[in-house]
Parts: sequence; C-alpha cells; structure tokens
Amino acid sequence: MNSASSAQVTCPTCGKFLPRTSKFCGFDGTDLTLAKTGGDVRKICNLCGRFFPGYANFCAFDRSSLEVLKGQAVNLAATAPPAPTGPAISAPPTPTAAGDTVDVSRQAVPNELHTAPADDDDEDDEEEDDGPYSALIGKTIDGKYLVQSVLGEGGMAVVYKANHVQMERTVVIKVMQGWLLSNKNSVERFERECKLTAKLNHPNIVSVYDVGSIDGKEPYLVMEYIKGEALADKIHNQGALPYATTANIIIQMCRGLQEAHSIGIIHRDLKPDNVLLQHKSDRPDWVKIVDFGISNLVHGSKRLTKTGRMVGTPEYIAPEQLKDRPIDIRTDLYAMGIMMFEMLTGKVPFEGESAESILMKHLLEEPPPISEVRPDILESGNPFEPIIMKLLRKEPDERYQTAVELRLDVEQALNQVLLKKG
Repeated sequence: MNSASSAQVTCPTCGKFLPRTSKFCGFDGTDLTLAKTGGDVRKICNLCGRFFPGYANFCAFDRSSLEVLKGQAVNLAATAPPAPTGPAISAPPTPTAAGDTVDVSRQAVPNELHTAPADDDDEDDEEEDDGPYSALIGKTIDGKYLVQSVLGEGGMAVVYKANHVQMERTVVIKVMQGWLLSNKNSVERFERECKLTAKLNHPNIVSVYDVGSIDGKEPYLVMEYIKGEALADKIHNQGALPYATTANIIIQMCRGLQEAHSIGIIHRDLKPDNVLLQHKSDRPDWVKIVDFGISNLVHGSKRLTKTGRMVGTPEYIAPEQLKDRPIDIRTDLYAMGIMMFEMLTGKVPFEGESAESILMKHLLEEPPPISEVRPDILESGNPFEPIIMKLLRKEPDERYQTAVELRLDVEQALNQVLLKKG
C-alpha cells in the first residue's frame, strides 16, 4: 500500500475514498467512527432494494431514507453496490455535536459550484452514471427546474446545474445534504443562508432566484449560473496579477460588500474561492461574490456557532475571529487585505505546515512587505502596499473602517499607476 492510499479510509457504504481523519462520508452520511466497529447489515432502501450497514443514514444512490431490518442478517459483501474506482475525494468539514463546521481547507467545496469554463457550450453535459447524488439528475424539481448534472458537494450541501424549463435559463441549485436534515442547527444555518442571500441585490453579488424544498423535506436555494472562473483559479493559473486587474477586482468587491454591510451582513469567509470572475461580453473579470453560508448579521442575530469555535478559512481569517471577540465589517476588510497581497504576489502573506501555525501568525506576526516577496514590483513605487498594510492591522480600529473608504484609496492608487504608465 502506498503512502497516498494509507492516508485514506474507504466508506463501507458507497466505497468512496476519504481522508483518514474523516468522521463522516460526504456522499451518504455514513458515520465512519461507528463503521469501524463492524456488524451485520441492518438497513434497507425500500426504493432500490439495496442493503446498507446500520451506520448508514440514507441511500447513497437514490437518497431515500433507510429502514432498520429486524431479525435479519445479510452478507454486505453480496448485496452492497460495488465500490467506485474513481479518484479520491476530499471529505467535507467535520460536523461537531452542534452541527457547526470548522473549515480548515481552502478547497472544502469545489470551485465549480457556480461556474463553468467560458467556452462551455452548456449542451449535452448531463451526467450519465448512477453514482451518489445522481438520483435528481433528469428529474424536475417543483415542476420548474430540470436537473442536469452535479457541479460539486460540500459539508453542507450538494450543488446541481439545472435548467429553468419555462424561462429556458441555466441555474444553480444548492440542496442541503440529506444526512443533515435531522440536525436542527444545520437546517437553521442553511435556511439562514437562503434568507440572507435573498436580501442582497447587487451586480457584484450572485443573485438568488428562488427557494423551496424537495418533497417538503430537503431545502434548496436557486442561484444564477456564472460562466467564468474563480479568482483562486485565476491566481493559480497566472500567478501574480497586474496592478490594474487587482485594483478592478478589489473595487468591484468593495461595491458588493458595501451593499451587504449597509444592511448589516458580514460575509466572514471571503477568499479567492468565493469570488467568481464572470466572462461577460464587454469584460472578462466581472466580480460576483458568493457563499454567504456562514455570514453573520451585525446586530440582533442569533449566533449559530458555539463560543470559541472558529468558522472561516485559516489563510484569510482575522485575528479577532480567533479571540472570540465581536466581529464586524472590518473582519471582511482584513480578508480583502490578504487577497490583495495574494493577487499582487501569487501567495498569501501567512503560510505554514498546519492550520494552527497559520493562525498563530495571524495573531502574532506582521505580514511581510510586498517588496520582500516581489522586489521587482517596486521599481517605480507601489501605491498599493500601504493600503494592504493598513488592511492587515491586528487591531480593527487601525484598519479601514468601511468598504467605501477602501475603494476610494484603491481607485486613487490605480490612477497613480496609470498616470505613471502614461
């Protein structure tokens, strides 16, 4: 057994490979901790007739609830579906007892959740296999949305590409993971995302078209389908971005965040994965901010995370989030500083071998000057460096206080760059 496979475990229900530290299978909800104890098959899917172990929560193939078998002993090896032979997948964030998640991976959810390559012709891309999550493919939800394919899955939801039959418009449908339905906290968080995102109406924020539930059980959110790429992919493919590109993206993000902040919504998990660059006819980098799933209201909201529990992504998390201090719009601005640094240099300011080491650097270390990472970038001066350093102050009171204030300085810095070139 090689080192890669030894670091993985196999879900005994669906056969998918998962990281060794996984506690749940993101495809069928199998409790991998209980799975280690073994035992006879004790559940059956009444829809497809497949047998599953007692620790499976729902059928991995048609998403039906499983019923406990009484007084029966069945050989799992003879009845369970064959294990898939596809590539290994990453597990979703590990659920806690309260249903919260701690995201310590930049790729917890695939970038393709809302996007497609710009040259995608949007035709004949329906999935044909009968793997997990395929039960909805080819089905029509609420008589309106014809599900075409699976775009990705994460700890909270499965995301599908669909077509609005009457309007002939491609949409994205985010359906809550079936195995989370029994968790009140998780359902509350998903419904909260629907309500918060639906309140936002801005050209630089992904639009929400509809909400509903499948058979009155599984809540879903319908959003616009973006043709383009995630900012994370752009940085990965191109490395450091030009001044003008960086400034234009930040300016658009500021406008979108200004709208969210004006009605009291903080994103709390801004990162390049959650910024999509839409390929429009007049420009290739129209910004769409997505995933307000762990967003928080500034005033009067019920807190859905336990005291002391981190929610966010280590590379972009603000110091106050680690101290369990009150967060506000300046927390989003700190993440903007990390992203500006990354866009101009191709790397984040704080790196480490573990999430813990990165978090400690956010708390204790000052970010390196851009000139230290890219000496060539300062040949004619860099008006963006003081902006980034102000955004990355440890104390929120020392940062920019609003997205508008940040946008004005970025616009001025961009003008300085353009005048020097002229």
